This record gives sequence, structure tokens and C-alpha cells, in this order.
Amino acid sequence: MSTPTTITSPPALPSLDDASFAAVRAVITTFAPYRLLELERERDQAFAQALGTDSLGPVQLFLRRWRAVATAERDLAAAAELHLAAGAGRAGLDPDQRRESALEIAAVLLTVAAELTAPDGRRPRRP
Repeated sequence: MSTPTTITSPPALPSLDDASFAAVRAVITTFAPYRLLELERERDQAFAQALGTDSLGPVQLFLRRWRAVATAERDLAAAAELHLAAGAGRAGLDPDQRRESALEIAAVLLTVAAELTAPDGRRPRRP
């Protein structure tokens, strides 16, 4: 006698509906686990700066940046652009190539950040 097969749905993907650190970390853990140490290091730096300046600005900037990174990592096209630019930056020893790579990474993250802050239905289109 065979046991009945149970069909289960795939696990839900982490959401970035809120801008919490837990949500950002969940997305990075799922889509870019190799970036977890970078995320944790920058979080520690942001909190140290916040304590040193008695301002939440560094923490807010950290969350805004990493929410854009997490959003880009969730989006296949944006993640591909991000990884290609990062790979080019690591491969090129020429300072001009590294600068160009950094500009490409910044452009992807700025586009994603603009999408996060745009009103619904008015999302900017990626080039």
C-alpha cells in the first residue's frame, strides 16, 4: 500500500513590504547569502556612527541602501546587472575600469531606490 502524496506549495519568498532590518536580512539571506557579512559589518558601522553623532541618520541611510540592494538581488534582471558590474570591477585592474564598474553598480541601485520611493503606478523604467 502506498502512502498518499501531499502537494505542498513552495516556501513564500521574503517580502520587503516593510523597511525593517529583519526583512532586508531575510531577502539577503535568501537571494545573496554571500553578502551577509557585508550587511552585518555595515549595520555595525551605521549604529556606531549613529551613537557617535547622536543621530539616526546613519541607520536610516544604511537601511535605505540595503533595501535597494535586497530589492535588486530579488529582481533577476537587476541582480544580473549588479553582478556583471561587480565582476567587471573585480576583474579590471585599471582604475578607470573600476570607476566605471562602480558607476554601473550605483546606477542599478539608484534605479531600484527610485522604484522603491515612486508612487504606485509610476515606477521608473530601467534602461
